[in-house]
Amino acid sequence: MNTKPHKYLVACLILLQGMFLSTQAQAPSIKVNGKESGLVYLQKLNVEVKINGAVATTTWTMTFKNKTSRILEGELNFPLAEGISVSGYALDINGRLREAVPVEKEKGTRVFENIERRKVDPGLLEKVDGSGFRTRIYPINPNGVRTVLIRYEEELTWSGQSALLYHLPLAFRQALEEFNIGISVVRSSQKPVFEGNIDNELRFDEWNDTWSASRSWKNYLADQPVAIRIPKTMGASEVMMQQVGNHYFYVLSTFPAHKKIEKPLPKKITILWDASLSSFSRNTEKELDLLDQYFDKLQEVEITLVNFSNTAQEPQTFTVHNGQWDRLHDVLQHTVYDGATQFGSLDLRKYPCDEFLLFSDGHSTFGSDELKESGKPVYAIVATPKADFPFLRAITEASGGELINLLTGTAEQAWEQLCYQSLCFMGIKTSANLQENYPSLPSPVISSLSVAGISYQPEQRLVLQFGYGGKVASESAITLDYTKQQTSRLDLSRIWAQKKIAELDKRFEDNKAEIEQLGRRYGIVTRNTSLIVLENVMDYITYEIEPPAELREEYDRIMKQRGQTDRQLRRTTVDNAEAYFNELLHWWQSDYKRPLPNKAPALASQTLEGRVPGVSISRNRNHNAPPAARRSSGVLDDVVVVGYATAKKKSVTASVTTIRAEELTSGQPAAATDSSPDPSANTDLSGYGNFKAWKTDVQTEYLTRLKAARPGDQYAVYLQVRKNNLHTPLFYFNTANFFFESGKKSIGLRILSNIAELDAESYELYKLLGYKLKELGETEAACAAFKKVLEWRPFEPQSYRDYGLALEDAGHYQRALDTLYSALVKNYDANVSALYPGIEETILPEINNLVARKADKIDFSRIPKQLLTNMPVDIRVVLNWNMNDTDIDLWVTDPDDEKCYYSHRNTAIGGRISHDFTRGLGPEQFMLKKAIKGKYKVEVNYYGDSQVKIAGPTTILVEIYTNYGTPAQTRKLITLQMQSTAQGTVYVGDFDF
Repeated sequence: MNTKPHKYLVACLILLQGMFLSTQAQAPSIKVNGKESGLVYLQKLNVEVKINGAVATTTWTMTFKNKTSRILEGELNFPLAEGISVSGYALDINGRLREAVPVEKEKGTRVFENIERRKVDPGLLEKVDGSGFRTRIYPINPNGVRTVLIRYEEELTWSGQSALLYHLPLAFRQALEEFNIGISVVRSSQKPVFEGNIDNELRFDEWNDTWSASRSWKNYLADQPVAIRIPKTMGASEVMMQQVGNHYFYVLSTFPAHKKIEKPLPKKITILWDASLSSFSRNTEKELDLLDQYFDKLQEVEITLVNFSNTAQEPQTFTVHNGQWDRLHDVLQHTVYDGATQFGSLDLRKYPCDEFLLFSDGHSTFGSDELKESGKPVYAIVATPKADFPFLRAITEASGGELINLLTGTAEQAWEQLCYQSLCFMGIKTSANLQENYPSLPSPVISSLSVAGISYQPEQRLVLQFGYGGKVASESAITLDYTKQQTSRLDLSRIWAQKKIAELDKRFEDNKAEIEQLGRRYGIVTRNTSLIVLENVMDYITYEIEPPAELREEYDRIMKQRGQTDRQLRRTTVDNAEAYFNELLHWWQSDYKRPLPNKAPALASQTLEGRVPGVSISRNRNHNAPPAARRSSGVLDDVVVVGYATAKKKSVTASVTTIRAEELTSGQPAAATDSSPDPSANTDLSGYGNFKAWKTDVQTEYLTRLKAARPGDQYAVYLQVRKNNLHTPLFYFNTANFFFESGKKSIGLRILSNIAELDAESYELYKLLGYKLKELGETEAACAAFKKVLEWRPFEPQSYRDYGLALEDAGHYQRALDTLYSALVKNYDANVSALYPGIEETILPEINNLVARKADKIDFSRIPKQLLTNMPVDIRVVLNWNMNDTDIDLWVTDPDDEKCYYSHRNTAIGGRISHDFTRGLGPEQFMLKKAIKGKYKVEVNYYGDSQVKIAGPTTILVEIYTNYGTPAQTRKLITLQMQSTAQGTVYVGDFDF
C-alpha cells in the first residue's frame, strides 16, 4: 500500500493546525493588502475598563503607525466573544477623535465608498463573521499614524458560584511602544482580585466607592490576558433601574438552585464534524477532551461520523466499548480540513440516532445554509471565538438541544450539559405592568441569569420561573423599587436593546427590519447596522445622516439656513430605459452594408495596444461616437474559440466552458412558477464542436509540483504546498483549475470553495467564486454566491443582474425575471448611477431574451410593453468583472480588422459596444446583428484596479453568445484572473465563421 499521501497529510495537518491555533486569541489584528505584513503596526494602545455590577464597558484606543514611505490602507479586524455588543467607534479626523453615528449597513457601505473615491478619510465599523467586527483605515500617510477607538459592553460570566469573571484578551506578538491600562470596579463591597496579571504590577486601590488599578509601560510585549475575579455573595441578586420614559430594569441572579436530573443516555450518536478550511481555528483539543469524558460516562454507544465541508462525506461507523474510542479519536485527530462550509449538504434524516453532536463554527459560507433537521436534539459544541452563535442557537433550540461554548464555560459545565437536563429560565410570570422582558424564550441557565425589561411602575414584583423539560419547577421573587434601589450609571435601555437584538438575531431573516431599527436607535452594531464617521458636516447633510454631538450645532445652523435638507439627486433607471431601448432598437432595425474591400475605416486609435505595462495613461473617452456605416447581413457559421496569452507574455489564469440554449418558445403570460434548470446550463469541459477549451499557462512552483506528481499523490501534494498559500485566492483558483482539467471535478470544487472562507463578507471573492461556478454549471451554488453579494450590496445594479442571471441558469425563471427587472427599475444613489450610465443597454436584451425563451413559464405582465421586443443577434459578447474601481475595456475586432471599443463604439458592419465604465463593476457588451464570414477576435485591455485586497487582481468573466435570442443560441463562458503585472492587452479568443 502506498503510504506517501498519508505522510503528506500528517505533515500538512500538524503545520496548518499550529498556524491556525496561534490566531485563536481574541486580539485585534490589522491587515494591509489582505495580509498581516507588518507595514502598519500597532504603536500605542490605551485600554480603559469600567465594571458596574455585572456589566463591563471596555474601550480600546489604538494608534497605528505606517512605517513605509507610501500611503497605505489598513483593515482592522476586531474579534469579540459571544454576546458582546460594540456601542462606540471613533476615528481621528484632523487630529481629533470623532465619534461615529449609527447607519443602516447597506447605506454605510455605499456612503463610505462614495466618499472614499474623493481620497478622504471616512470610517466604517461593520459586524462580520458572526461575532467579529471590521473597520478600514484610510489613508495612513507615509510614516504617519491613525487612531481608532472601539468601545464594547459585555455581561460578565460567573467563575464558579462566588465571583464574576472579567477577561481582557491580550495576545500581541510584537512589543507596543506605549501601553496604558486603567480598570475601575464600581460599588463592589469586596476587593477585586487579579487572576491573570501583567507582571504582577497591577494593584487595586479603593477610593470613593470604586476600586481602581492603572499602569503604563514602554516597549512592552502584551502577550498575556488580564483576568479579574469580582467576589459576590452566593445566591444574591443585583437589581438596577433607570427611568427613560418608562422604567428599565436589569436583574442579575447567581446560579439558582437546581437538581441534577439525568437525561436518557443515548445508544446511537451521530457526530457532525465540520472539516472546512475555517475549522483550523477550532480548539480541537478541547473538543476531543469533552468527547473523552462523555464516552467515559456512556461506556457503550454506536457512533456515526459525518465529515462535511462543501459537501457531506460518506458516513463512517464506530463502536465505543467500555468507554474506549481510540479508532474514532485517531480519525478525528487526522481530519483533512479543506473546502467551504455548506450546512445545506447535511440531511439529518439520513442518520438514525438518538442525538447529534455538531462540532462547527456555524458559518455556512457556500451554497445552501438550510440544515435538514430530523427532530432529534442537536448539541452544537463551539470551540472558536469566531462562531456564528445566533445561527447555532437557532439550530439547537429548534431541535431541543443546547449550545455548549467550550471557550467560556468550564469543562465540567460542558459535560453536565451533555449528561443532564439543564435548568431553564422559563420567563417572567405574566404581569400587566411589565413588558418586553428578555430573554422571553426558554433559555438554559448555565451559571447565572440576567434579565432586562420595562416596567410601567416604579415599584414592581418580578417572579422568575425556572424549570426542566418545558415545565415550570420553581419560582423566585424579586422586588423592584426605583426609589430605594441604586440608579444605574449604565444605559440600561441599551442593555435591554442588546438583549432584544440577541433574541431576534436567532431568526435574523424574519426580524432584520426590527434589528436594524433597534441598532440605529441605540447605536449598536448589528448584522445590518454599522457605525460611520464622515469628514465634515456637509457629508452628513448630503447623505442624510444624523451627525455626532460635536457637529450638531453647525449641522442645525446650516439646516436652518437651508430650510430643509437637500435631497440627493437620484435617477430611476427605468426613466432612461425606454430611451436606451429605442436607441438599441433603432440600431437593430438599421441595415448595414459592408464596405468595399480595402475600404475599412481607420481605427479611432491604435495607441493603446502598445502601452507600457504599469504606466498610467490618461484616456480621452468619446461616448458619442458617430453612427456606423450601413451594411448588408451575413450568415453565421460554426464558431471556434481559442484562448491564449497575450503576445507580451502577460500572465493570466483562465478557463472556458460551453452552454447550449434550448429552443426558443413564445406564448402568453403564464403563472409565476419556477422550472428545472435549462439544459443549456450543463457543462462539458471537453469542449463543444470545434470549440477548444482554454489550457492554463500559469507557471508557479506549486503547479509544477502538482504536474510532476503521480495522479494518486496529487491531492496530498496540494495539501503540502497549501501551507505557503493558505490565504491566497489565486492559489485555490489555479489548483482547482488543475484538478478540473485532470477530470477530478469534485476535488476541484472542494478546493475552489475555499475561496469563500478566506475573508468575511468579501463581495470580490464571492463574485469570483460565482463566475467560476457559473462556468462549471454549478447553478445552485452560483445562485447562493450571488445572493450573498446582493445582500451585501443592494445599492448596485450589478448585484441584481448577477443574481438574476444565475437564477435563470438554475431554472428559476420567474425569480430571474423579477430580479433583472429590479435591476432596471430600482432607484439608485446619484453617485452609483453616475458610475454606470447606459447599463440599461445590457440588462434590456437579457430581459427580452428571457421573456422570448420562457414566455410560457413566467408572468411578465408588469414589464411595460414598450420595453418588450426581442432583438436576436448573431454575436453577443459581455465582459463582467469583480473588483470595484477597475478600468478594463472590451475589444472586439471583426474580419475586416475593424476594432470596436470604447472610443469607436460602432463598426461599419454593424457592431456596437455599450457605454464604457472606467470605474465600478461594469459590465460592457458587444453586439452584432448580422455577422460576416471570417475571424472575430475578443480581447480585454486591463488598466488595473485602484484597490489592493485579499481577493487579488481583477477576475473577469467573458460571456460569448452566438445566435443570441434564437433557438440555436449557444454560450461560452471564459473566466480569467488578471495578474498585477498583466496590465495591457490580453487576448480572450478567436471566432472563425
